[in-house]
Amino acid sequence: MPRLNKLDDVLFPVEEHPVFVSVSNGEPEKRLLVPDKKAIVNTKSERVLGIVSRGYLLVTNQQALDWAFQCCRTVFPETQVGEWEVKATDAPSTGGHCFIDILHNSTALDFSIVAPNERPDAFGPFIRVTNSYNRRRALAFDIGFYRKVCKNGMIFRDAIIRFTFTHLRRELGEEIQFEVSNQKLADAKASFRQYLDTLRNCKVIRVDFEPMLRVALLLSVPTDLKPDTREAEQSTELEAHLSELSDRYAREVGENAYAVFNAITEFASHPPANRYVNRERHSFQKLAGSWLTDFSAQCRRSGFTIAKYLEESVNSETQRVSYQENPPGA
Repeated sequence: MPRLNKLDDVLFPVEEHPVFVSVSNGEPEKRLLVPDKKAIVNTKSERVLGIVSRGYLLVTNQQALDWAFQCCRTVFPETQVGEWEVKATDAPSTGGHCFIDILHNSTALDFSIVAPNERPDAFGPFIRVTNSYNRRRALAFDIGFYRKVCKNGMIFRDAIIRFTFTHLRRELGEEIQFEVSNQKLADAKASFRQYLDTLRNCKVIRVDFEPMLRVALLLSVPTDLKPDTREAEQSTELEAHLSELSDRYAREVGENAYAVFNAITEFASHPPANRYVNRERHSFQKLAGSWLTDFSAQCRRSGFTIAKYLEESVNSETQRVSYQENPPGA
């Protein structure tokens, strides 16, 4: 289904409205007020975006974006508001929630990963604001890193600063106070460099690229697809996409885990439209961050091999699926 990828598409007007239910019981229909609920409505399309509790505090996407610029200035006090700009917007067609990325428009915050006899690879930070009108997602501000040459990004699971607020008046109040330690941000950059250095030194032969991509991104395709069906066609298209990414980064970076990571972040930042790709860009980029920290730790262990890693990953996924399909006591 088409997604909303322009900022103006998610800055639509919203209002709160009372919720009623219709009751007849064989008599003339009555409309009864639901006292502890209210509806969040897109007044441009007249679409109900969510039914929420009376205690829900409506934060518009514009207000969330304004706070995100405030977050940029707090986390990076050496910068000015005008140096930050919206670079990416992503939301489902319903507009029930959205993600907006803000990037610094110069090289002032860049940092490089430099390997012997290679060109420096520059990275920069970005801030992503998440907002929703249906309480399925908290108001959140995530700090991630992206590779400057291609704009492919990732968000760490918990190593980078994150601010999260539920849509409740007692928590949000009138203003958000962002607090962050400069040392924590410096430590995050140092850890990121260490992770990537580890990946550069981890050899991965080309044939193992696609299996590692599937593991990192939790991609799963049924093995019993009937030929000449739309499902089989979609599977083939996904495999071709993974192969193209793997070939390109193996040529550009070499046969190592750093090339695999770049293929992972490109897929995460630009997930293809495919029936077997069932996550949003935000979720995929968080998976990329989780894989980076987990894999770099594993490949530093004594006796680590890619073959063993893939075998254990496949067995773990098989057990997870089996548990879901046949939970204890079922």
